[in-house]
Amino acid sequence: MSIFENAGDRPAFADIIAPVTPETFFAEYYDRKPLHIPGDAGKFGGLMDWDILTRLLNKTAIWTNKSLMLVADRQPVPARAYCESVDDRAGNSVLQPVPEKVMEFLRQGASLVANDIDTLTPELSALADAFEAAYDAKTQVNLYCSWKQRQAFNSHFDTHDVFALHVEGEKVWRVYNTRMPHPIRHARHQNDAYAEPAHEQQRGDLLMEVTMRPGDVLYLPRGWYHDALATSGGTIHMAFGVTSVIGLDVIGALSDFAVEDEAFRMNLPRSEAGPEALAAAIADLGDRLRSLSRDPGVLDAIRAHQAGFRNHRMGFSLPVEVVEKRFARTGPGFKVVRQGGRAALVGPRGGVPIPPGREAVVEWIVRRPSFGRGDYLDAHAGLPTADLDRLLQELIGMGVLRPEN
Repeated sequence: MSIFENAGDRPAFADIIAPVTPETFFAEYYDRKPLHIPGDAGKFGGLMDWDILTRLLNKTAIWTNKSLMLVADRQPVPARAYCESVDDRAGNSVLQPVPEKVMEFLRQGASLVANDIDTLTPELSALADAFEAAYDAKTQVNLYCSWKQRQAFNSHFDTHDVFALHVEGEKVWRVYNTRMPHPIRHARHQNDAYAEPAHEQQRGDLLMEVTMRPGDVLYLPRGWYHDALATSGGTIHMAFGVTSVIGLDVIGALSDFAVEDEAFRMNLPRSEAGPEALAAAIADLGDRLRSLSRDPGVLDAIRAHQAGFRNHRMGFSLPVEVVEKRFARTGPGFKVVRQGGRAALVGPRGGVPIPPGREAVVEWIVRRPSFGRGDYLDAHAGLPTADLDRLLQELIGMGVLRPEN
């Protein structure tokens, strides 16, 4: 049974990794070691299959060479080989995949990679949200479509935790002994920082080899070397990449607080003062950071950052019930007084001049105990809407009006 039938529209992390429980996962595997979870063929029914993928790919206007890539014989296919230059919906020139060219490369055995697909269907969004809720982390989803005995990628590691959810065909994953120590998106720690021979040398001996079938899940902590090879005519899996808040994020939070300490805003000693003076200044700043790290405000800031470390998905829901903004006069006693060719708004606390051309608008407002924005705009259709809204805000600030909703 599909997790979408069993758990409704919003499956939880527990549904994805069942029969392993979240308690077992976080106690024994999270950030520790890989985990293969066999599943029933229909476990991810409705999430992705050949028909769903075809429908998504046929939304041709959403794809560019960055979001839809081809890989052949372990090398990226040049974008110009399968894309053409077009203007996107914003009028910017982009390279857009040409379906006929993409299909020809696929028939030759190239692998297809669709990046950042977590907002393209409600089911993908629901699972990405489930990972984020369990992890306190951001999640993005890439899809990989490969063909029998054609390996798209060399042995490599990722800079985020990976959950591979398999939905079509069979693919053999090889996981090696070596784990790079918590790599991140930084020039010193990404795959590109290592030459290919280094990958082959560093990956170590084979740790585990698993055949992924529809319904299976494979968890790889970030930094773990792996590669994969399709063993059936066509395979699809999705990689849910989970990026957590890390220690470097604390530095950013500390800097927001440190700016209030004058010591961090002062110039460092000039070189003529000697290295001892600079070393002393740096040590002092280090001591101040150490003290600052114990500030409850910093802890609250980090907790808030972690709680909000999410991607925003599927926020629209139509149709809507239109709720018109309404405004009410704060009390009686307001009127427009004209004298000597000038007009003023007079109230219980005195009067203020009315800008020329706005006398009739203000008079319309103060004659009514309450009114809706629509009626107000209709009554003054010849004036710019922005100016009319600005006048409402000014009268609210002056205490003449108050919002009713």
